[in-house]
Amino acid sequence: MLTRIAVLLLLSLSPFAGREGDFGFERKEKVSVTAKLSQDGVHAGSYFRAVLLLTVGKGWHINSASPSDENLIATSAVFFPPPGLGVTGVEYPRGVAKRFAFSDSPLDVYEGTVVIMLMITAATEMHPGACELPVEISYQACNNDVCLAPATTKIIIPVRVLAPDVTPTPVNRGLFGVSTDK
Repeated sequence: MLTRIAVLLLLSLSPFAGREGDFGFERKEKVSVTAKLSQDGVHAGSYFRAVLLLTVGKGWHINSASPSDENLIATSAVFFPPPGLGVTGVEYPRGVAKRFAFSDSPLDVYEGTVVIMLMITAATEMHPGACELPVEISYQACNNDVCLAPATTKIIIPVRVLAPDVTPTPVNRGLFGVSTDK
């Protein structure tokens, strides 16, 4: 046992420990996350839509929000709204049932681009100005050979509360089913 601890300690002190590409593993992120809004601001007492876009690297997958096995780590988003903001609706997409060499039954997974729809409300007592909605997205990236350790990505959704006389402008129309033709 003492020998094993000594070997692990020496490996951790190695000048190569933690470098990208060590032992055949890439340290690049397998999942990237961005947020897109439906409009450039919201009035107090109103709501708007937003999406979280998760881009899963080619050859990788993450478990869906409703994995087919209770032992699998679900993809999830946790919100930390400031006073006055609320996330009143979260819609996760359905996963795709896929077979992998390491599983006897199909798994419910996400691949490619994953769109999580959100409804965000601003309370009537909010004052005009900028605020931030922190979000933590948790997932576990796997390929056909290996699953990486579970990961959490933190992002900020910027929210601008508008004065009553300012009209919000739609943005990212294609993501929200609104035609970009005028």
